[in-house]
Amino acid sequence: MKFIFTFLFLLPSLMQGFSQTTREIRKSIELKMPAGNGENGGTVAVSLKNRNLYATIVGNKTYSLAFFNGAGEMASPPDLALLADVRGLWYNPALKTFQGNLFGTGGWVTYIMDDAGIPYDVKPAFAGQLQPGANSVAVFNQRENAVHYLKGNTVVTYDIASGKQVIEKTYALKIGFTKKNPAPADYKADTAKTAANYNITTVIYTGITNAEFGLLNLATREIELYSKNDGLLYQKLKLPAEVQLKDKFNFAFANNTYFIFDRMKRTWVGYR
Repeated sequence: MKFIFTFLFLLPSLMQGFSQTTREIRKSIELKMPAGNGENGGTVAVSLKNRNLYATIVGNKTYSLAFFNGAGEMASPPDLALLADVRGLWYNPALKTFQGNLFGTGGWVTYIMDDAGIPYDVKPAFAGQLQPGANSVAVFNQRENAVHYLKGNTVVTYDIASGKQVIEKTYALKIGFTKKNPAPADYKADTAKTAANYNITTVIYTGITNAEFGLLNLATREIELYSKNDGLLYQKLKLPAEVQLKDKFNFAFANNTYFIFDRMKRTWVGYR
């Protein structure tokens, strides 16, 4: 009887916890980029070979590329450059190296790396604008061997083996709508509102069931996680008040960590 009474007493608080859709995330790691030109973080990607984190400064092929160990210690030379005008970056397990999508019509490139994981050259992979916009940042989906991009209120998918868009894997996100607050039957995406309130270059892919895609909401200072199955919002992650947010770039996800680039400190800060 005592056990039953205790369980019934705790049940309301347990149910409240299960229904909670917002949680605060806290700093877990910092990736201090080398001194140099450029003020925007491009992305953070993980090597599937050694779990090092590769981070970029976006905007020019001469800007910084650096990699870090699990403790956030830089393990690459301080003068390492991107070598190409990369926006997104991902590790291709079939090729055992990194690839990236370039600005505009630059296409995709494949990095040539030495045994220490240091990129020393790039070669063309696929030509043309294989992305929705000039500054679109590709994010990797290892399960499907694909990359995703944000296009307004939708997520579009490209196969990394062919560079071709996979039309049937286009996901419409119902921005702000949940199961408790579903979209109306005549719902039409308000892309202008999304562009005004969200980071417009980057969607993150988490691999979490019913929370696969993440958007950065500048107005509420939250990362919103959406389901690829129904496009609904399932969870919000509240960022600390001091975090600087931008409407382009400076947002990434790698190694189960949410990254925001601190432009003043020139540092990718990871949160969990």
